[in-house]
Amino acid sequence: MLSAKRLVWPVLGLVLLAVGLIGITTAADPQSSADPQASTPTQVSLTPAESWSCIFDQHELTALLMDDSAAVSNGRIEFFLNRFPAAVGDIVAVDGGGPTKMNNTFAIVQTGSDGEASATLVATRPGDTDVTAFAPGIQDDSAHKDFSVVHWVDGCPSFPGDAENPIGTPHPMSVSILNVSDGSPVQGMSVRWTITDDDPDARFANAPGDGNTITTTTNASGVASATLQQVAGAIGDNSVLIEVLSSDRKTMFSKTIVKRWKSAVLDVSATGPAQIGLLTEATYGITVSNTGDFNATGTSLTASLPAGLEFVSATDSGAAVGSNVTWDLGTIATDASASVSLTAKGIQTGDQVINYRAESSEGLSDDATTTTEVIRGGLEVTKTGPEQADFGSQVTYTIRVTGTGTGASTAIQLVDTVPTGMSFVSAQIGTQAVTPTTSGNNVTIALGTLNPDEESSVSMVLQANQTGEWTNQVTVTSAEGASAMAEATTTVVQPTLSLTKTGPATALLNAEFDYTITVTNNGDGEATGTSVVDTLPAGLEYVSSDPAGTASGSTVTWNVGTLDPDGSSTITLTVKGTTGGAKENVATASTSGNTLQPEARATTTILVPGIEITKVGRAALFVGNQVTYTLTASNTGDAPLTGVTITETIPTGMSYVSSSPAGTESGSTVTWDIGDLAVGATSSVTVTLEGESVGTVTNTADASSTEADAEQVMLSIRILPAPGATLALTDSFDPVSEGEEVDFSVTVSNQGRSPMTTVRVVVPIPTEFTIVSVSDEQATISADRRTVTFALDGSLATDDSFSFTITVSANDLPAGEIRQDTVTTATLTYSEFSEPVSTDEGTTVIEA
Repeated sequence: MLSAKRLVWPVLGLVLLAVGLIGITTAADPQSSADPQASTPTQVSLTPAESWSCIFDQHELTALLMDDSAAVSNGRIEFFLNRFPAAVGDIVAVDGGGPTKMNNTFAIVQTGSDGEASATLVATRPGDTDVTAFAPGIQDDSAHKDFSVVHWVDGCPSFPGDAENPIGTPHPMSVSILNVSDGSPVQGMSVRWTITDDDPDARFANAPGDGNTITTTTNASGVASATLQQVAGAIGDNSVLIEVLSSDRKTMFSKTIVKRWKSAVLDVSATGPAQIGLLTEATYGITVSNTGDFNATGTSLTASLPAGLEFVSATDSGAAVGSNVTWDLGTIATDASASVSLTAKGIQTGDQVINYRAESSEGLSDDATTTTEVIRGGLEVTKTGPEQADFGSQVTYTIRVTGTGTGASTAIQLVDTVPTGMSFVSAQIGTQAVTPTTSGNNVTIALGTLNPDEESSVSMVLQANQTGEWTNQVTVTSAEGASAMAEATTTVVQPTLSLTKTGPATALLNAEFDYTITVTNNGDGEATGTSVVDTLPAGLEYVSSDPAGTASGSTVTWNVGTLDPDGSSTITLTVKGTTGGAKENVATASTSGNTLQPEARATTTILVPGIEITKVGRAALFVGNQVTYTLTASNTGDAPLTGVTITETIPTGMSYVSSSPAGTESGSTVTWDIGDLAVGATSSVTVTLEGESVGTVTNTADASSTEADAEQVMLSIRILPAPGATLALTDSFDPVSEGEEVDFSVTVSNQGRSPMTTVRVVVPIPTEFTIVSVSDEQATISADRRTVTFALDGSLATDDSFSFTITVSANDLPAGEIRQDTVTTATLTYSEFSEPVSTDEGTTVIEA
């Protein structure tokens, strides 16, 4: 059994303990720096007043501090536990402003903005915890505290959770109560089960009275059970309150669970067209939905087709057996659906009804139907042909037969009545030649079946045997009685064409020029379908034409259309020559069916202009020197040149000095306007340039004219460096006494015309001196301190120089000597000079 006790404090002990604690908290007062209370409290409450909790679980109590009407924030609450001999439990935490846990039985906390503060307790053995919440801010002794008792028990329940069941099935529920300390079952505990929501109507099995409440006890395994069942199967929810009761029938632990009763619900919907035409197809969409709460398993769908509809196809593995089409839809989850489609063809007219039925393994079913009227179609025919044709030509008529309405037309027959002035030649359906049946002037072709909006195109070719106006009539009929008629009238005439062509005798290569082509109808009838074709010879290229023609390869075609008798049309053809020589250009004209094709010719000689430029002059010079180049333009073609110019492009590293004759200088270019050059003629100019910087440059010159493509010549020019170095070495004074320091100054100057690079000065120091220091960080002293080396960073520009100083100390003279004559040598090397440059400085060392 669950074990629980409660000991009530003696009033005197409670008061004494409270007074003692008040004294302690006043001395410690962990909240002395807290914000002041929002208002003066008048009452405190501690909830819950009585409660049960499992040992080792944390249990929270909440104190609420109020004034007459509202919660009080920043108010002080003191929690303390009564420590009677059998008391259990400890304070493990407090929550609120400035929480302070003094020990396991006493804590202080400040209420939050909601007027609440809380204490969390825990106990490790069964028993009771008496808790007091004391509010020192309340002056009324009868209202400044409240009490709560927590019953700690070893046995704790495990409640069932929410559950779902198919409608009409019993639902067993169990509560398990085990001791926390050793996991052993608790037998004989009372568990009360109450239905708090009985819609739909439900009962507990074996329950007394109305069956809404039943009390069971735990068995030897610590389990208490109850079974909930519906009075009648229905979808909905029932709420069940489960309470574990104490020996005095109080609720120690409780939980409300929700029992949800569910079922699958099938719903079939189908859509399809209200009407279709005979022999046309219709697609029907069928959806089976599950609007219930459980899956519908083993679901199948069957569509039963009437005699007037023929199965074509079905999606999602739908299979047809006879007039029935069946789908295995499997399981359809709740709130889900399965959609399929069925395609059928109307083969009989009238209303056609499809019946649909869905079934599941649970015995659920639903039905739907669709109705479609099958309608026969009609025919429409058009016939087109030329209004005019040439005598002796073949005339092509296009007959288009179209299915109309919503149904098909079958066994269609086309009958063409050929007029007297013409005779039948051939016929084809689409691109396929056919052999029709002829009877007198009637030509009959079988077209078969046409569906709605389907078209059959027939080409009928007749021979124009007589001049005059001839009407050709066609009739189409179907097996269902549909018919249509069309006709076309053609006037047979006899036109006669003539053609002329003119153009220039000569033209420049790649220059555009025009041919004029004129076609004239000299006959007594209209020349219909007149076209002109110009075949360009090799070396002539099509540019444009007026009116616009159609260019394909070397031919250009113009559809002139109809020319009245004595009418003419003029074409301007623009071409250009791409190769030199005489080019004969041929044009022809024709009409629809006219075998006479007049021809016209014109010959133009293409002249090829040419220009060449040469450049003569030195390919190398020193920086600062000048060089003169001669540029010569020559006419190397067979056509005079106009607008000849010579252009010199001055490269970077060189500058313009002068030209003869004077050219026009602009930026880095110099231009000469030469004017005209006859065939074989030349013209020369000169330009003088100066080298400015070292390197290899490319000097470019161009010659151009109005007629010839520009030509270019390039000359690579080397601009050589011209540096000039001087080296000076001097001592600061002379003679020098023993132990005395003297400075050697080294100066390097560039007196040349180009920079010096990789400049290096080496100064070995005679043994009579000891190196003391150097004045420049670019100068380094060798490891044996006998040599100074200066390596210049970068280059030394023209008219620039640098210096550095070497400070040395004169060594003592050998015994018996009073002076020594020494020579110091400095050596200069740089990339632009192949030999080293040296200079000396003599210095006398004397006895101190």
